[in-house]
Amino acid sequence: MSNYIELKYLNLLSPQLIKFKRKNDNLWNFRCPFCGDSQKDKNKARGYVFPKEGTYIFKCHNCGHGASIGNLIKEIDPTMYQEYITERFVSKGKRKTEKKKPNIKRVRKKKYRVDSPLASIKKMSQLKPEHPARKYLEKRKIPSSVHYKLFYAPKFFQWVNSFMPDKFGSTIHDEPRLVIPFIDEHENLIGLQGRAFGKSLPKYITIMIEEDAPKIYGLDTIDWKKPIIIVEGPIDSLFLDNAIAMAGADTARFSAENAVYCYDNEPRSKEIVRRMEKTIDDGYSIVIFPNSIKEKDINDMVLAGRDPTEIQRVISNNTFKGLSAKAKLSEWKKI
Repeated sequence: MSNYIELKYLNLLSPQLIKFKRKNDNLWNFRCPFCGDSQKDKNKARGYVFPKEGTYIFKCHNCGHGASIGNLIKEIDPTMYQEYITERFVSKGKRKTEKKKPNIKRVRKKKYRVDSPLASIKKMSQLKPEHPARKYLEKRKIPSSVHYKLFYAPKFFQWVNSFMPDKFGSTIHDEPRLVIPFIDEHENLIGLQGRAFGKSLPKYITIMIEEDAPKIYGLDTIDWKKPIIIVEGPIDSLFLDNAIAMAGADTARFSAENAVYCYDNEPRSKEIVRRMEKTIDDGYSIVIFPNSIKEKDINDMVLAGRDPTEIQRVISNNTFKGLSAKAKLSEWKKI
């Protein structure tokens, strides 16, 4: 039974479960968080976790409610739930990599299948060089070698409604947007971002097609054996080697041992500093840019004239962990 992650998070959740106790090797008991259990007897505990068909499930013998470990976590601690689904998602990718046999050429599936929503819109690389959307990419100095990863939706809201009915109202003012698809390591479309070309708000609209999938961009292209650089925005990741983006997933944690977190270079931001402190406390490696770097993010560094190879080297030379990371962060922050 392969469920180490389920049991790990059940134990992490246990301080929040009233009357939690382990009955035996495969049975846990606590008061039901869904119905509240007995209102008359505060010592009654009729919620149980036990194995069934290769996984662990929750069942209440008072209200009859059943749930997966994931839904149990989601009910009690949504922040922990994001960490849980991220670790589950990433572990699947690791197992797939470990099972791959050497010296056997892998036949890759067509990345964007006919039945994919992406099939109805054009890749940015398919647009004419004079197209305004292509001009936008050139303005941001996004390399032409990655234009095929980005798409153009001339009527973004109408397009989303075509595969997610009523996601947006029919009366909403439509507009073209840059589409940044989130593809998992099995080449499935799990979500996307729509980036406005003009001054429309919100500037970014993130939509998850697979609700249980973490908001991680770039899972389809990373090499699990190399250091994985984690930036905040998908566009920033396009300039770096073996990078992914936690697109709005502030609470999620990418559990690969070779993960390197690279937050925006904003020493006066209380929120950024808070995230960095938590990342260090959680035992991850982190990038703390030197004072010579004034730009806020990777794209800004490129626009300022820095070569991506130089930026990659700066990241490598300024990656810290543990006590050294805490010391560097104290020097870097301006709050």
